Parts: sequence; C-alpha cells; structure tokens
Amino acid sequence: MQMIPCLDLADSEAIVFSALQTAERSGSQVSIAVVDGAGLLIRFSRIDGASAASVEAAMAKARTAALTGKDSAAAEQAIASGRLALLSLQGVLHQPCALMAGGLVLRSQGVVVGAIGVSGMTPDQDLAIARAGADCFALRVQDCSS
Repeated sequence: MQMIPCLDLADSEAIVFSALQTAERSGSQVSIAVVDGAGLLIRFSRIDGASAASVEAAMAKARTAALTGKDSAAAEQAIASGRLALLSLQGVLHQPCALMAGGLVLRSQGVVVGAIGVSGMTPDQDLAIARAGADCFALRVQDCSS
C-alpha cells in the first residue's frame, strides 16, 4: 500500500490565514477557498464586503487547479491556444471564472494535495493573494521534510 500526502485542516487554516493577511494589507475584498486533491472544499473565508459572485468563483478556481493539476490561469491559456476539449471536463470548468488567475495548485512530495482559489479583485490581485497562501503551504511542507 502506498502512503500519499494529504492536505489537513491545520494546513488549510494556515493557508487561508496567510492569504487573509495579504488581502487585508491591500484592502482587498475577496473570497478564499482551499480544496483537497479531489477538489472538495476544506476551508473557506469571505472578507466582509466581498461580492457574492466571488464565493463561487473562488471555489471554481481552486477546484480547477486541483483537478487539472495546473494553476487556473493555465486552463485559460490552453483553451485560448485551441485545447477546447478542456471545456467539456465535468466538475472542472463549469464556470467561466474557473479559467481566471487566482487558482493555484498545492503539492507535497510531488503529489497534488489540493489548491487555493481567490476571487473578488483583479486577476493579478487575486493571484498575489493566492500566492501568499500557497507560499505559506510550501514553507509548511519544507519544515515537515527537514
């Protein structure tokens, strides 16, 4: 039997906390979703004032990244390059917002263990906030393997 790493609640809470700190420093009103490797929600947070649309968008970006193993913006680029078959993936790209920047894959030991999705601001701002959460997770993984 193989042992595979997985994202746990403590990891997801640290990821969201780091992303929230970055969002609050910049005055960003966003929703933040962390999903496991199957794209199922583990942790979610919505900053006061974040739009209702950002809730579903954050989850869609995270789900897309987890299920494709690529950051959500990569799906947009692939489709723009002609890989239209991606549009038919069930449960992945069911919302156009799933193709925008802000969904980042989380890996441990080379395995996709989940993803973070952020929505509510511009794609670059969403990506920067998601990056803070992903960087926090990378540090946690590095500390565990040391």
